[in-house]
Amino acid sequence: MIIFKYVKFKNFGSFGNYNTTVSFEKNEMTLVTGSNGHGKSYALLDSITFALFGKPFRKINIPQLVNSINNKNCLVEVAFDIGSNSYQVFRGLKPKKFEIHKNGELVKQNAKSKDYQKFLEEQILKMNYKSFTQIVTLGSSSFVPFMQLTASDRREVIEDILDINIFSTMNVVIKSKLSNLKERVLETNNSMEILKEKKSVQEDNIITLKNKQEENISNNAKKIEKVEKEIDRLLSEIKELEQDVKEFSSMKEEQKNINDKLLLKKDKIVSSIKEKNEKEKSKDFYNENESCPVCSQKITEDFKQNKIKELENEIEKKENATKELKDLFYEMKKKSDFLSDKLKEMNDINVVIIEKTNTINGARKYIESLKDADSTINSFGESIKQAEEKIQEYEKQIFDLSLTLAELKEEKNNLDILSVLLKDSGIKAKIIKNYLPIINEIINKYLSQMNFSVSFTLDEEFNEQIKSRHRDSFGYMSFSEGEKARIDLAILLAWREIAKIKNSAHCNILILDEIFDSSMDSVGVDDLMKVLRTLANSSNIFVITHKTDQLYEKFHKVISFKKKNNFSKMSSK
Repeated sequence: MIIFKYVKFKNFGSFGNYNTTVSFEKNEMTLVTGSNGHGKSYALLDSITFALFGKPFRKINIPQLVNSINNKNCLVEVAFDIGSNSYQVFRGLKPKKFEIHKNGELVKQNAKSKDYQKFLEEQILKMNYKSFTQIVTLGSSSFVPFMQLTASDRREVIEDILDINIFSTMNVVIKSKLSNLKERVLETNNSMEILKEKKSVQEDNIITLKNKQEENISNNAKKIEKVEKEIDRLLSEIKELEQDVKEFSSMKEEQKNINDKLLLKKDKIVSSIKEKNEKEKSKDFYNENESCPVCSQKITEDFKQNKIKELENEIEKKENATKELKDLFYEMKKKSDFLSDKLKEMNDINVVIIEKTNTINGARKYIESLKDADSTINSFGESIKQAEEKIQEYEKQIFDLSLTLAELKEEKNNLDILSVLLKDSGIKAKIIKNYLPIINEIINKYLSQMNFSVSFTLDEEFNEQIKSRHRDSFGYMSFSEGEKARIDLAILLAWREIAKIKNSAHCNILILDEIFDSSMDSVGVDDLMKVLRTLANSSNIFVITHKTDQLYEKFHKVISFKKKNNFSKMSSK
């Protein structure tokens, strides 16, 4: 329960630069009087709601709350107790001020005044502006009675009074969590799809690598096979060529022997020709000389002829011998030339053998390079292994995400159930349904105390059904202003009683603004006063009215407001 102690203000509305204090310490009935525009509503209504909720009770622009003459230093202070804690709320304009003090210490302010206000309403007052006005005030021209509120506003007031708006707050939290969960589920699904795509890419990569590896190995094997066949062919050709060379190898020695013999034959031919020439010279000597040139002895004709004949025979022998030597030499030379040609052919074959051998060596090196390439191709295995490790990693992450997704879905299912329970048609509807008979009973009790013989019923949608003693059904708008006032007061008092039972939005003040000034007759006034007297033991009741003469004697205390020199003043008796 909120126990208001006082409201204090200065430079507020029509009040000047001095503190005006309205005390709520005593439980009594107070009559509030004064002419229109003299400050009654500022002092009793606007000041409290402005301090607590940052807006006046009446439809006044906030800048107009500052005293128009001083135009600065507007400050309102309201003090109240809740349990063992004492609070003071300060709110001002020009300069702006908003402070909450708990047990004499400033409550830490939030960066945003909106959050600070939310803290005041939800954590301290446990009620909002609508609920406060529904249990504290009745009858102001700008006040909207419960029966004239929309269905959603009616629900908000009842939820506040029954202290079940926590379920609405929980529902908002649940919706926020559900929204976050949906995003997390979506993000998790997206992450899983990305991982599955990455896994698929690696699987395709492995297939590509394996195919490439097999293709390269196959191609290299084919190349090696082809080169080896070429090597075999070359080796076969070399073998044949070497066989030919082997056949030629004996000719080399034979040619050497023939060449040696040719040299000998050549020497013999030269010697034979030389001897022949010597013989011809001797022959010429005998033909040309008659005597010896050395001893001058005469050469006889017979001796000369015999000697010439002898020399001619020897010359002929030498010519025949030389001819035989030459014939043999040319025969041997011909064979030597033949052997030279063959040996040259052998050399050509050796060159071919060397070329083919070099080709074979090159081919074997190429095979080695292909085998080395196979070793490099085997490095695909390392890439395949890395891809397989990545797939295992992705599968683990997908598995972990699937577990997370299952948890999120389970949490979402639980929150969905809670969301259904926390809707207006859920737990709150059940609680309201249980309280409706009590609410209707209390409303009808106060209507009976005010001698208004009708049966009033609110249904679960907060629509009213009002039946007369003849069981005719009426709507709220069918009644006169005085009858509406009784219904409004009965509902307000019912809310206060329910709030007291729930210990939720209950407080110690009640302000009735000009309800006696309406079309309520004297009987209605007396009936209402009876009800108010029963409440005075537990509440501080303020009745704002212009019917001072009729009501003066019925109240414990009278507060008057008068305006002098454009500033309102309060006095009490």
